[in-house]
Amino acid sequence: MKIWILFVLGVSAATASNAQTLRIFHIDVDQGDSTLFVSPSGRSLLVDTGNTGQGPRIRAAMARAGVTQIDHLVTTHYHSDHYGAADELITDSPATTVVNVHDRGDKAFLPASKTSGDRYTEYDNALGHRAHHLMRGETIALDSSMVVTCISSGSVVLGEAPIQHGPDENDMSISLLIQFGDFRYFVGGDIHEHTEQKIANLDLVTEVDVYQANHHGSHTSSSLDFMTDLTPTLIVISNGNHGGHEHPRQVTLNTYAGLTPAPTVLQTNKYTKGGDGGTVADEFIADLDTTGDDGEIVLTVQPDGAYTAAYRGMTRTFQSKPRVATGAPTISIISLLADPIGSDRDLEQVELRNNHTASVDLTGWLLRDESGRVWSLTSLGTVDSGDTATIIRGAMAMTLNNGGDTIQVVDAAGAVVNEVTYGAASTGSVVTF
Repeated sequence: MKIWILFVLGVSAATASNAQTLRIFHIDVDQGDSTLFVSPSGRSLLVDTGNTGQGPRIRAAMARAGVTQIDHLVTTHYHSDHYGAADELITDSPATTVVNVHDRGDKAFLPASKTSGDRYTEYDNALGHRAHHLMRGETIALDSSMVVTCISSGSVVLGEAPIQHGPDENDMSISLLIQFGDFRYFVGGDIHEHTEQKIANLDLVTEVDVYQANHHGSHTSSSLDFMTDLTPTLIVISNGNHGGHEHPRQVTLNTYAGLTPAPTVLQTNKYTKGGDGGTVADEFIADLDTTGDDGEIVLTVQPDGAYTAAYRGMTRTFQSKPRVATGAPTISIISLLADPIGSDRDLEQVELRNNHTASVDLTGWLLRDESGRVWSLTSLGTVDSGDTATIIRGAMAMTLNNGGDTIQVVDAAGAVVNEVTYGAASTGSVVTF
């Protein structure tokens, strides 16, 4: 099922007409990932930092982008090709200010072989010790015209119940859906088919414009069901000419080519080492000789949804997909239990009623609080006209504040169809509307 999942529009038409662009710098860090997002207001989000020694390349990209600090750093997972240069940002001269740090948390469960290693220790001492554990359903407050939503973390996806953790560190990567007007971008670190399948089963991310290839285009990722949901217009692969990893894999490029319509696929670096690795045609590769830092691919997104990809002196132009609203059936909140007897994290609940004359499929629908955190309503399925359905928190990110809050029902097209405000709740008491 194809669902337009828009968490928030966040900007009026009048404001959008005066907005600046979103810029996305896919930094050439060889075999690794580092992507810099610069919002219309000039705030910065850096997703991963590549391997040790890549700090100068990140600083150079920041200079080209005109930013002097990192407002938000997300470390998707604990492999050094994604966090190796994080410490260099603040320890090397000139030091870069990193304001907010996010990672996948759960550090107490990491093996001693990881926590005692030099690279992890450098990351943790420099930035990781103050990182916020970013969980599925949380949002990053980057810019009022954008929404950055955590779809998965620790291999647990938004709306998943019961929770099933993934098999390895790669699959535990944080994944993000980044939205600016009609433009949709997905980045998922090194998540594998296990987590991709859960995202696809719940239709959490569909019809994106740009997909940064999971795990550098490896055969472990970009599974068919997941890609059929995403159907990206443009795929960007951050890869190096590394004979050990052989990224991207030819089988993955074949999967991309088999999508309808087939996406444009760009690589930061050409792959030449043979084996199971593959490579796209030279005209779609930023760095043909794979040396230096000239493999950067820069996207510039306009408020009207037009965007360009620039690399190696070339520019390709695209248009974001039209977003189709689902109409305005009324799903209203009729009660909530903010302070249950027992675990708030597990037992908070909201009861909803379908006041529309037709059944409503809640796939892609959300509850959202004032802080921007969300619950997925997908698990409720279809609610018939006049019927009620109850969603139980089950460790999702949004919390029903015991002191009161405003909760919104958001449909799959991003429209707020109901909103309630409540005051202080008492233990075990249901608040009705």
